[in-house]
Amino acid sequence: MPGHRIAPPTRADWTDRQLRAEIWSGRLKPGDRIPVERLADDWGVSPTPIRESLRRLAGEGLVDLAPQRGARVAVVDAAQAAELYAVRLLLEPVALRDSVTLGRGDASFQTLVKNSFTAMVDADDPAEKHEAHRIFHLALMSRCPNRTLLAQIEGLMDRARLYQAIGKPDGRRSPHRNDHLELMKSASAGDVEATIAVHTAHLAATLRAVQQLIDTQGESCSV
Repeated sequence: MPGHRIAPPTRADWTDRQLRAEIWSGRLKPGDRIPVERLADDWGVSPTPIRESLRRLAGEGLVDLAPQRGARVAVVDAAQAAELYAVRLLLEPVALRDSVTLGRGDASFQTLVKNSFTAMVDADDPAEKHEAHRIFHLALMSRCPNRTLLAQIEGLMDRARLYQAIGKPDGRRSPHRNDHLELMKSASAGDVEATIAVHTAHLAATLRAVQQLIDTQGESCSV
């Protein structure tokens, strides 16, 4: 719409995004105490919206809240990671099959997938790259008509970001980065089986990387 503007984020929304970025970028690592007062000073906000965000993140499993200990980034447990990825490996191929099938020959779907891939490749900041990675994978499934299924997948993807952050610390490029190129190509071409095959291998490889890191740190990872 001409003249239409997107409303700026509220202070609470902005603070929530900043805190998530600290975790997803690896600046706050699993097991780290979250310095509420320092972050409030750095961001020019009161501690209140940070504490509100911490309660939301605790509900998502990204943060541990304990009396007398304050808030810490959740540690990564090998069994929990395996369970989460097992569910993703069940649900996401279903959404991909519907999405790529319905998007076959659809120029708007092809454009969405290609543009989100380009944005992911071009992103430099680790937090920005994590968000672009999420948007790309959601774009691949965007034509799935089952919105309940997509909501469940999106929640699992958000919980998995902690695992992705430790699997690729400090924003390093993944050795599986070519998977994204193959996903873009196969989904844009409407090749359902190839898209599912690459996607499944991609998730399995991410889980292996996380489990290998956990193995070097012990039963739980608090690097």
